[in-house]
Amino acid sequence: MGQHESKPERRDVPIETLSHELALQFASKCYTHLEIAHFKDNFKTLADHQDDVEYWKEETLCRFLALPDSIRAGSVVYAMTNYLGAFPFPSLAPCIVTREAMLKVVTLLTGRYNKVLKRGDQDKNKLLFRSLAVFDRRNSVVVASSSTKGTSATSEEKGGIERSNSNHEGVHTAGGGFPIDQPVNDEEEEDDDDLALAALDALDAIEVFKEDQKKERKIHSAHVPVYNLERLIMLMLAFASLTPQDNTTQVCGALLEHQLAALERAARSIIVAFEPEHESISYTNFIRTITTVTPQLFRPLNPLFEHFLFSKHLNPGKHQDEGSEQKASIRTPLYEVQDQSTNILNDVLLAQLSFSFEITNTSSPASSSFFHCGARLNQLYSTASHGTSLSSFGRQVLSWRAGTLLVLRGTDVKSRQTHIIGAYLPDHWKEAGSTSQAESPSEIKATMFQLQPRHAVFRANKYNKSTPISYFSSKTGMALGGIIPASSRINASAQRPALGPVSLVIDEDFATATFQHDGDAGSAGAFMTDPLLEETQRTKSRMSTSTDVQPTKVTLDIDDLEVWGVSFVNDGAAGEDEITKQKKRLAWEEAEAARRRGVNFGGDKDGARHLLEMAGVVGDGNRSGGSMG
Repeated sequence: MGQHESKPERRDVPIETLSHELALQFASKCYTHLEIAHFKDNFKTLADHQDDVEYWKEETLCRFLALPDSIRAGSVVYAMTNYLGAFPFPSLAPCIVTREAMLKVVTLLTGRYNKVLKRGDQDKNKLLFRSLAVFDRRNSVVVASSSTKGTSATSEEKGGIERSNSNHEGVHTAGGGFPIDQPVNDEEEEDDDDLALAALDALDAIEVFKEDQKKERKIHSAHVPVYNLERLIMLMLAFASLTPQDNTTQVCGALLEHQLAALERAARSIIVAFEPEHESISYTNFIRTITTVTPQLFRPLNPLFEHFLFSKHLNPGKHQDEGSEQKASIRTPLYEVQDQSTNILNDVLLAQLSFSFEITNTSSPASSSFFHCGARLNQLYSTASHGTSLSSFGRQVLSWRAGTLLVLRGTDVKSRQTHIIGAYLPDHWKEAGSTSQAESPSEIKATMFQLQPRHAVFRANKYNKSTPISYFSSKTGMALGGIIPASSRINASAQRPALGPVSLVIDEDFATATFQHDGDAGSAGAFMTDPLLEETQRTKSRMSTSTDVQPTKVTLDIDDLEVWGVSFVNDGAAGEDEITKQKKRLAWEEAEAARRRGVNFGGDKDGARHLLEMAGVVGDGNRSGGSMG
């Protein structure tokens, strides 16, 4: 099949035959013989049978992937499987989930197809949209079943297994997923589907695909139901830290009520960024949001479906399986919780961030999410633990010589709506006026974000030459993206920075903060606006009856503020890590502070330390003092 350039178009070959040939190409070129053996064993062990057909039900897929029942995403994932298994012929969807169909699903969702389809990456989002979409214009809001957990082979499934093009519901509807209606006969031309064209190019069957697609649904008449996408996003949030070697049950087991509520809040914030209308999301909004705001949203599907390539039954000693379970159980914590009742940072917040941007390990050029780059987060400062004084903030944060993650939770003084805003800063904080605030090349990777009430991302402006990414003055307060007034540039710490186009300015008493996102405020700021949020603000602000649009400027009562130092675990790295270095710097500062005070405690060392703890100079091991003033 590799010499297809010299072959004529195969117009008369049935599409079922071509679909089978593509699966064979995937099997031979995208996997090792051992991986195929593991895949076959996994499928055969759990398959149901009807006549001579082996297939998987929804319940089987959910059990194998260990999808949490409480999220109710099983029907959505199974519906996606029904569609992707028919690739590259839309008219064959929804298909029965046979071994051949499942192999295509795994190949597409893990990215293995790149070995056969050289130009397919850019079009994967379109394929994912199709797999989630409902094509009935009369009623585009179809909710996935929250109670169906798989069915036995019904008479509808029997008809579907025979694969009649006149019956597109079959197992798909019986399995609990949303139905896909019959094609609508439109005169509009369908967009080119590059991923499918690449597949058919490999089979010398481009014309066959084009003829099949003419009979199929038009993508611009389709919509993704909000409920279905929300359930899938919750699943992606829950599995954001997953790797192919992890035990899925241990990564996301039974969810407690507060964990489920956190997933729902985060998923709804992300859904808002898709600009849904009438409880559904259009193709245009889907693609725009995925490409600009959440480019890594579906990344957890890759390691999740990689689990098809390992079978316990083909490993008699089970050494690899035991190793996988051990890795999941002894995984080094990404961060240590200081106070469960007050912490803003949690796994769901980090999962949201992982959908939007990646960070770079200092010892590796590759970028990845917080979960997968060897990062460790160390709490440097928290209003709950260290008080609300600028001196306390400066002492805890300025001594850290690496990147930081700042998160602020506040309440809108007008709407009483909760906002979570923050930034990832790859460079360390500096006292205002100490050095140039926009001098580091790494600052172009700085990212400001909003996680509630709407997920939005504000990337560093690479053309910025003068506005500081971060600003701290022990006299006037702190800011992200704030503009230093011209009158205070000589004495940078003398005056508070003004609001930039995208900025967060925090008062010196840590009581209030002002967040601005205003595309009309100019383009000279440290951070760029979120284009989708900016467009929404401009459009809805002209509607006098619109009350659901976020204003360009919001004043917040600060509930909590945290700063986390970002360090990296480098196996075999020489020298001290940043945590050790900071402890030494703080110890030296404490000793210097005591020396400058000229306090003579004689031989009473315990009394001396107790007094220093009360003064906020020496930490008590868990809390580091700090004035509440």
